[in-house]
Amino acid sequence: MDALGLVALLPELPPERTRLLDNLGRIRREVGPITPELSDALADHMNIRRGEVHEVVSFYSFLQVPPSATRVCTGPICDCMGARTLLERHPGALEVACLGHCDLAPVMTEGETIVPDVTHSTNDGPAIGLGRADEKLADYAAQGGLALLRELPSPERIVEELKASGLTGYGGAGFPTGVKWEAVRNEQGPRYVVVNADEGEPGTIKDRYVMELRPHLLVEAIVVAMRFAEATEGFVYLREEYATSRQRLQRAIEEFRAAGLLEGCSLELVIGAGAYIAGEETAMLESMEGRRAMPRLRPPFPAQVGYLGRPTLINNVETLAHLPAILVQGGKWWADLGTRGANGSRLWSVSGAVSRPGCYEAPNGITTRELIEEHAGGFAGETGAVVPGGAASGILPPKALDVPLTRDALREYGAGVGSAAVQVFPSSYSPLRLLAETMRFFAEESCQKCTPCRIGNRALHHLFVELGSGEAPMSREKVDEWLLAMEKTSICGLGQASPFPVRNALQWWPDLFGALAAHPTPVSDTARQ
Repeated sequence: MDALGLVALLPELPPERTRLLDNLGRIRREVGPITPELSDALADHMNIRRGEVHEVVSFYSFLQVPPSATRVCTGPICDCMGARTLLERHPGALEVACLGHCDLAPVMTEGETIVPDVTHSTNDGPAIGLGRADEKLADYAAQGGLALLRELPSPERIVEELKASGLTGYGGAGFPTGVKWEAVRNEQGPRYVVVNADEGEPGTIKDRYVMELRPHLLVEAIVVAMRFAEATEGFVYLREEYATSRQRLQRAIEEFRAAGLLEGCSLELVIGAGAYIAGEETAMLESMEGRRAMPRLRPPFPAQVGYLGRPTLINNVETLAHLPAILVQGGKWWADLGTRGANGSRLWSVSGAVSRPGCYEAPNGITTRELIEEHAGGFAGETGAVVPGGAASGILPPKALDVPLTRDALREYGAGVGSAAVQVFPSSYSPLRLLAETMRFFAEESCQKCTPCRIGNRALHHLFVELGSGEAPMSREKVDEWLLAMEKTSICGLGQASPFPVRNALQWWPDLFGALAAHPTPVSDTARQ
């Protein structure tokens, strides 16, 4: 422990419980990994029970990891693209579930440096315009930015245009944005605004692209949300792995403040510490309040009882990024950007066996084949399986390439559009291994709060690993029973949605799972652990 460094830093750390995660992160970056001694010293400084701080430290993956550590992503896409070889080349590297740079697979970080270097593959969509990156606030204003803040519509008009657009939450849940904003506005103040920038689902990179390329667009949308909600305090909860996003956002916030555009408003970044579950909005609120990121039971919903018990407007990055175009051009204009009866456009994260992995704005209603061939340069070899919208959205066969990527169309395939993270796997990568790696991710990232998710994901991961070795420690009937229990009784979307890829794989690749019917034996001791 660097005792002198801690002694010098402690007086600068705010004592409020809501700053616990920020304080721990700062100590890690400036002093070193959080040891029991460092944890106790901070607890005493903040007047929090030492055991509570230890509890928080043990929950988050990266608080006890040196800032200079080498981390190798072994998520499904990186695993497919050679992550295990990368691990072998870097003895001592830390294996992590996802680094949020799936377009670069296989990818690793050396400290906060991404390897290989980031190169953005984008297009210039009609609403977000990722191709028109803004380096400074003056660049953003020259491209038409800030028009919304100069002539801010009334709250009633904002709700009207959002409802006309049909915009839904682009974090994965798909809740109507206009309805959410109206509900928050109808609650008695004070209110808060929180931006969910903790995207952690394997394959999902769209929010990172927005923050790195259009940070001023996002900040303008946040300020609009704060004016709408009459909130004086706003927060962006940002995943720890996004160092470039952190720098770009912080700089943009400072520019807005210097230009007088944040008058009466406080906008701060809250940096996560390596917990995928913090992307669930109530778990995120728990984390912001200085606790482990464990989902809350609902109702009440955050719109009524959110951050510090007050009404809170929560949107993810991309949802807010569409706001300026909708309010300037009109909700109907934005809705008409969609195709095949779907409303609007969105950002599609594309990774895997394609010529140009990256992030592309394209209409809702587009098919996977159109998305890859028209935007991502085409397929790289024969396709074996496709994930349409992130790890929890399902696993589909090549025959689904021409299905529109909409909630209704994919429902017939037992899948969903999720966070619009399209992952293409080559035919050489077994769907059984893809499923095993997907369930490994869910098992490792479960917050452990509820039994169905904690036990179910771990057991299913072991099952599919063992199936790959020709063994079947569980019958098909037992698998179906566990999937139903997880779907119906898990507290949050992690446990509720993880059965989707399992059911898809069982349906579309039955030959890979024939051993389940042949070996109706009880679950193994390994899977129970």
